Amino acid sequence: MKKILTYSLIVMSLVVIGASFLVNKSLSPLKQAKAETVKIAETKADLTEAKDFYWYNGNNTYFTVTGKNSEAEEIIVIVKQDGGSTEVFNKKDVFPKSKAIAQVRELDKPAHILEARIGIHNDLAIWEISFRQENGKIGYTMLSLTSGEWVRTIKNI
Repeated sequence: MKKILTYSLIVMSLVVIGASFLVNKSLSPLKQAKAETVKIAETKADLTEAKDFYWYNGNNTYFTVTGKNSEAEEIIVIVKQDGGSTEVFNKKDVFPKSKAIAQVRELDKPAHILEARIGIHNDLAIWEISFRQENGKIGYTMLSLTSGEWVRTIKNI
């Protein structure tokens, strides 16, 4: 009985270690993208304190980091994956995330909001709000990052 218990503990320990390794390995691209985006934002936008990170995949991939600059102003820095071109917004000039989500709840009547992220669609900075519809399918609504105006909705994915 002791042998079975010992072998079971060894197997369980190996499973936990293996699962931890896989989780860490799967998060590696995210960690690398965030680190590189923060570094670019520090150089090009005077970012001194990073807060939130967003990964947007549209026609192009954009990484966004929010935080504060050296003047303690809250900023949003959007970095294009290919080429590293950046756009910087002062947070006070951006449509709030909570209002963007509220607007999508009103417009699309989703069953559940999944995520809100910042990106660029057709040269326009946007909030992309993903949601689960009542029928179980996924939908996306894009709103202008600065004005909150509706840009596009895709449903039944």
